[in-house]
Amino acid sequence: MSPVEVKLASALAAEIGRRLVEGLSAHTIRAMHDSAASLLRVVDPRNVLDAGALAQEHVVQWVEEMRAQHLAPSTLLVRFRYLNILLGGLAQAGVIPTNPAGGLRAPRASVPLVKFPDDEAIEHLLNPLRYHDMNGPRDLALIWFLTAAGLRRSELIGMRWSEDPERSDLDLAASRARVLGKGRKERVVPLMPGMVSTLEVYLEMRSRLRRSHLPHLWLGQRGALSASSVNAIVKLRGESAGIPHLHPHALRHAWTNRMLGSGVSEGDVMMLGGWSSRAMLSRYGAYAASERALAAVNARIPELEPWGRTNSAHHFRSSTPPRRERGRYHPGSGRETSADVSERELDKD
Repeated sequence: MSPVEVKLASALAAEIGRRLVEGLSAHTIRAMHDSAASLLRVVDPRNVLDAGALAQEHVVQWVEEMRAQHLAPSTLLVRFRYLNILLGGLAQAGVIPTNPAGGLRAPRASVPLVKFPDDEAIEHLLNPLRYHDMNGPRDLALIWFLTAAGLRRSELIGMRWSEDPERSDLDLAASRARVLGKGRKERVVPLMPGMVSTLEVYLEMRSRLRRSHLPHLWLGQRGALSASSVNAIVKLRGESAGIPHLHPHALRHAWTNRMLGSGVSEGDVMMLGGWSSRAMLSRYGAYAASERALAAVNARIPELEPWGRTNSAHHFRSSTPPRRERGRYHPGSGRETSADVSERELDKD
């Protein structure tokens, strides 16, 4: 097929369709649609551009227009990456001569540090005494999975259960579980003793549910749990444990921190967490790495602090006598000077 025989819009739609057949997640397909649609709106609003005529200048024009529309830098970066994947696929298939985005550097985007519960907060979250209500066994097992296996929310709700080992993702006897991750890549994660015991309690409760015949592992009163149901469970249980605004992905970050902080190699964490790129692991571990660095420095403060530490405070206490300025504010006097105001403003910074 010659590149000029197909319009850009049709070529992009066909490439997204091919990715859909590959079994990519709905989230990924939606992101690809967003990237392609935004490109077409900018460079080919009338659907007249041949795919083979797409050039690097068009991609640059699209990036500049996205910035002019004040698109968030992180969103632009994601769209650029997915567009690069689509155009790379078209080039590989011979629909276009080369990938016009391939020679461009990805737009820069600052990635904020993601905070997550520390070990003490996790202990509160997993305290069985907080789960004595009707859905307690299920919620505790679910949160155990997110916390101790580092699963993505989509991976969690996609898990299956059956008494037949061939159709079940759980193998309690071997203390392991099968997970279907991004790109339909399958991996195996270990089940810690606490997870196994809570799962056994939940499975016994699950067997009495009206819809226990369903293949989904996680069930509610109306059937399989949805993504929004998992969000609500984690948020509610987090608030009960004193962790406001908790979400499933924060528990994945906490898992990453615990694995790396306990000496598990980055390669093993990548394998267990389902990452194919070390860059993504670095992004997940950024906040954790900063916290571990702070802890390491704090543990060695006496030997790392600059010289003169022991004498500096004594010097200022002994050489600077207290002054009582006229009109200076004192508790109960009702008066304060400009110096007091300045000190108070500095405290706010």
